[in-house]
Amino acid sequence: MESTNEVDDGNIENIDFKTWTSWTYKMLYHYYKLYMSSDECAGILLKAKLQYHRKLKSTSCCGRHNPEMSYTEADVKPFFRDIGRILKRMLLDTSYNVYKDINGSDKIQRRDVLIWSVLINRRDYAFDLLKERSTIETTPIETTLSKGTRIYAALFASALFRVSSAKAADTQNKNLSASFMENSRFFEVLACNGIAQMYMNDRAISQKLLTQPVEEYGCSMKTVMKISSKYELMQFMSTSACQTKLKSIWRGNMSILTSRLMIQICIFLPFLIPCIKFVTHKKGERRDYEELILRNNWCGCTDLSQGKIGIIQAFCWFFGAPVTKFWTNLILQYVMLGCFSYFVLTDLHPFTDGQISLMEYIVYGWIVTLIFEELRQIKQTKQRKLWHRLRIWWKDTWNKFDVLINILFLLSAILRFTLHKDNFALARKFYSVTLAAHIIRSLQYFHVSQTVGPKIIMIGKMIYDVIFLIMIFAVVVLSFGLVMQTNLYPNSEPKWKLIGDVVYLPYWQMFGELFLDTIQENNSSTCTTVPAIYRNDILPRCPESDTFVIVVVAVYMVITHLMLLSLLVAMFSYTFQKIQDNSVLIWRFHRYSLVHEYYERPALAPPLNIIYYLYMLILFVYTKLCKKADKLDNAFELDMSDEETKLVDQCKRKAMDECVKSIDDSYVSTVPRTRKFYPMSDVSTDKDYKLNEIAELCKQVNQKLNEILESRA
Repeated sequence: MESTNEVDDGNIENIDFKTWTSWTYKMLYHYYKLYMSSDECAGILLKAKLQYHRKLKSTSCCGRHNPEMSYTEADVKPFFRDIGRILKRMLLDTSYNVYKDINGSDKIQRRDVLIWSVLINRRDYAFDLLKERSTIETTPIETTLSKGTRIYAALFASALFRVSSAKAADTQNKNLSASFMENSRFFEVLACNGIAQMYMNDRAISQKLLTQPVEEYGCSMKTVMKISSKYELMQFMSTSACQTKLKSIWRGNMSILTSRLMIQICIFLPFLIPCIKFVTHKKGERRDYEELILRNNWCGCTDLSQGKIGIIQAFCWFFGAPVTKFWTNLILQYVMLGCFSYFVLTDLHPFTDGQISLMEYIVYGWIVTLIFEELRQIKQTKQRKLWHRLRIWWKDTWNKFDVLINILFLLSAILRFTLHKDNFALARKFYSVTLAAHIIRSLQYFHVSQTVGPKIIMIGKMIYDVIFLIMIFAVVVLSFGLVMQTNLYPNSEPKWKLIGDVVYLPYWQMFGELFLDTIQENNSSTCTTVPAIYRNDILPRCPESDTFVIVVVAVYMVITHLMLLSLLVAMFSYTFQKIQDNSVLIWRFHRYSLVHEYYERPALAPPLNIIYYLYMLILFVYTKLCKKADKLDNAFELDMSDEETKLVDQCKRKAMDECVKSIDDSYVSTVPRTRKFYPMSDVSTDKDYKLNEIAELCKQVNQKLNEILESRA
């Protein structure tokens, strides 16, 4: 079999994909090479990436290049290691580690073929890998692949297609970028259909699939929800299975029917916590598990086997739930803003005039605990190096805003202790800006609302629109400002104030303040034309009376009001409508990051979280001294027993087989066998199908033409 696959004619059409289970790494390298030497756009792009990577790798410290090394079939390890490094950069995953120890004669895995299919943009190859039925005779290769990773594989393919689309767009290859993106949507929808079918067949099993870690593909994002969150696969995250799981994690061990009002009341009145219904999961005979409502055990301990929960455990479960953490953080955040506002408005004096107030000390301590929380988020990022952790943490817009707030507060504190009474106003200005930034930061809490949350996202997108349009406005304002300043005040004295005078009039004219009285004013009682007077700031300088300036103002108003402002409104309208049309999809996607953030947060909100950090420090020292591994509970990534894994795999195979069968039947019948939960792309997964259909139509047309010609003859 191996000899039949090792073709040397250099023709990609002769690749027998059906025999992939017998391929070796040498053969796969040969097929990589065939595509990179062909006219395929994806192969050319992959070749360019490898060449760029080899040049970076061969660059010495002094800036000179060593002789470039070429790949050989005798040793394919360097080639596949470079492929792994390219994937690491594309996926922005420093923990990604495949092709570390391989041999050219080793049999490949399904993962390797899937990566190859995506990089060369062959959707049909990747789809054939995912639609193999469980009835196929298992080989030693497929024994390790029978864990049922097909839904994760579909999402991995979708993510890799998506990042490949971005790379192709960077090279200005729009057609290839669009092809990659279309394939990404195809596999995302395939995964959506699979999880939806699985959710309909067995909801309990589908919930376990969402937290099942997959090690095969080497990503740090080992579960389907994590990889969907990182690579913005919004449609999968918005499925009912994912949303049900997120709601279950959000409520913790409280019943999902617990009202929001009841949770808020219990935060202020903790003695009402026993009124909340708590649930746990127990093994069932027919189902994988089912929820059991626990009874309050006021005088005893928790006994889950008897369906009883102690009062202490009830308190721990209540305050440890992400929804409770959210509301306690929100409440204490506004308490901190109240304290901050109080001392800024009423008790902010120079350090030399008196003692620091107690309220100011409280705010200082509160800000320090908020900084500790940011450091904890950086530490819990699953990356190996500190720099990579910082880069992942920095991607969040709110984290960037937190850095700005902390810098402003640090500058405010420095100015507060260094400035004296004469120039203390600068410190007060910094404190007021810092307070305003903290209040704006509280907008993040509105993400919990399905109605208001998308509006906050709209505001963020509109800010980007304004940033790009400001550059155009700056050019227009500066150009017309120079024209007006030159003609109204010729031969002005060179001062830094002149820059402000140039943009002052056109900036406010853009908002409707025309200053026509100032432009046409020539009253000697309020201004002067004598240089000695206006240069000594005794009276302001009178503008030159010039009709040309009036015409310039009229043209400027037409450009700014009728064109630029209308363009800004149109951009805002487009952004609003685009997000509004997908508001549910966007909110459901961002809901994952919200639930995940508050799941990992301590049960005690700032400033009480300092108690948690002291506890974690003692626990860290204890585990190091006693050499015990402390494994934290993680509801987003749960290891399963062999029996549970087998049940999940069986349900997953059944769901994916039904979805694939539905896709196959849709091209030969108008009635699919299973429900299509999400619309698939109209493009066939098999290119030959469309070609055969076109050929059949051409044949029928030719037959009709021949019949017409024969009848006329």
